[in-house]
Amino acid sequence: MSSAEPKTPAGFPSEAEADARLTADRFDIIALIAKADRRREAGDRRAANAYYSAAIRTAAARPSSDPAVATEIARANVAVTWLADLFRQTLLDGMRAAGFTREQQHPRFRQSLDMMFGDVQRPAEYRQFPQKPMAHYYPDMAHVEFADTNAWDWVAQLEAVFPDMQREALALLAQHDGFQPYMKMANTRPQQDHHGLLENADWSTLHLWQNGAAVDEHIQRCPKIYRAVMDHVPLCHIGPRAPSVMLSLLRPGAKIPPHSGMLNSRFICHLPLVVPPDCGFRVGGSTIEWQEGKVIAFDDSVEHEAWNNSAYDRLVLIFDIWRPELSQSERDQITAMFAIVDNYR
Repeated sequence: MSSAEPKTPAGFPSEAEADARLTADRFDIIALIAKADRRREAGDRRAANAYYSAAIRTAAARPSSDPAVATEIARANVAVTWLADLFRQTLLDGMRAAGFTREQQHPRFRQSLDMMFGDVQRPAEYRQFPQKPMAHYYPDMAHVEFADTNAWDWVAQLEAVFPDMQREALALLAQHDGFQPYMKMANTRPQQDHHGLLENADWSTLHLWQNGAAVDEHIQRCPKIYRAVMDHVPLCHIGPRAPSVMLSLLRPGAKIPPHSGMLNSRFICHLPLVVPPDCGFRVGGSTIEWQEGKVIAFDDSVEHEAWNNSAYDRLVLIFDIWRPELSQSERDQITAMFAIVDNYR
């Protein structure tokens, strides 16, 4: 592990100055590094790493001839290495304390850590749309675009109460109250505007379960939808990360651009509540049209996109479940890992 924490140069911008500069130009490399420095000094190492990494990516995409920028990028690289060493030790110590020493870890989980740390490379996938989770790659997961839901008893149970759920959904659409843009502004991480969707109400959500807890004020508006999910669905619980139980609103003419999700150890499920004609959904090389009241499940680590080419709102219930092939031991280890990650500062 690196012997000493990196130091911030004298006279470097304060955090307030960095924030102001990033508001004016989110590609300001010096401001990104200054923000990283100040977050590191405040003990928020996860945010620091995100800002250092953003500066390094920006410099690679937008090369600068300024020697001062080159000097600071070199320092950012040193800082990222130092932070990676610290994170690695924190995670290994935390897993040991949770009762999962390396010898006790499931082989697939142990391999996932090795890949996370860069000790081994992910296996190559010679396909157009591979699994590309942004947060955690779990090895030896079969390549799935849309999963076969026929063997899951809970699917029929959930679909059986669809008429009551749709009535609540139509009432929500009549008001539109409470829906918030899916992509929200934040100054705690480097900000990216994914194809103009930042603070764009064209893709909005109403969360019923978020950050590890029920959202009571929203549940009161659609209690039958919430109760149906809680009564029938084997949700994937990973601290504040999952499940995310939400109503996803896609307005007329809106598109969700191609993107990949965070984990390949779960499936994302959709129950279409209100779907007009000319709406579609693609996962990898497979494209479908949602059918109201019919559950679909897919691996969101595979590139996917959605569109609403109609003149009416589209509303889909979204939630996540574990991939069925994961043992309980693997689920416990993944959950323990993310508890350590989410408590890491």
